[in-house]
Amino acid sequence: MPPARFAEASTAHLDRLTRPLIAARVFPDEATLYAVHRARPWAIQVNSRGDVAVLDTWRDHLRLLAIEALWCPHRLVPDAVSHVNGIALEHGFTGIVSPPVAEADVAVWRGAGLAVREVLETLELRLAGRAHEGAPDGVRAADPRDQDVTIRTVGPEGVPAVLEVDAHCFESFWRYDRRLMDRFAAEGGLAVAERAGRCLGYTLCTVDRGSAVLGRLCVDVPHRRHGVGMALLRAAVLRAREAGADRMALSTQSGNAGALALYRACGFRLSGRRYAFLTLGDDGQGGEGHSIGPIMGD
Repeated sequence: MPPARFAEASTAHLDRLTRPLIAARVFPDEATLYAVHRARPWAIQVNSRGDVAVLDTWRDHLRLLAIEALWCPHRLVPDAVSHVNGIALEHGFTGIVSPPVAEADVAVWRGAGLAVREVLETLELRLAGRAHEGAPDGVRAADPRDQDVTIRTVGPEGVPAVLEVDAHCFESFWRYDRRLMDRFAAEGGLAVAERAGRCLGYTLCTVDRGSAVLGRLCVDVPHRRHGVGMALLRAAVLRAREAGADRMALSTQSGNAGALALYRACGFRLSGRRYAFLTLGDDGQGGEGHSIGPIMGD
């Protein structure tokens, strides 16, 4: 029997999917889900089996279509990728980016025609005790050696300076755009390290249901090795504890020795879980992948 074909979700589908998509943090709230559906009906795909695919632009400066979530059996991943590939072609994208794929499942996605773009390590820190008891030992002594540096939470007004630092520190594939950074700032998770009003680095940290995620820690190249990264990390840990988190998780490229050393020095430990991002087609800067086009017989 051929697999059930994906198609654009109807409003009735959304009514059934709202709770699980929000619970899985694919969307922050119902309003955002319905706004995305109105603007890009093709971004939420369903089939008669109840499988779901959620799509979005990976970065505004790259013509890559991201699979934000794919809920289907492993055996159906090639057919789902083939369908998404057709959507990408139809809307002018040059490549596809997978969701974070557990290391054990990478072969499934390779079998669908994608190639590994990056492997990430995950690390965790237990935030035992209450906020007034102080930070974990590895974090407590993390003040920047330059005492002119201050750390503060910023809103949309801080986004331009943060984007400038981000562009200095990350290759095009990982660099954020204004749309994404505005969303992070609106969620209250954006903090910067400054000296004399100049942004030296920043963190993105969110807390949900007792769990904190450090989505980014970034220090501009001229200001590294001066305690700025440690201070940003310390501040993020303290904010997470004050917000009620009892643990913090993060991920970084498996080959990023400097970042791994910093996190370990602050008490983070490797979780043993690794995941990958895979791509199909042109990733915008000559990364490994295959030519985008009809695949898997779709």
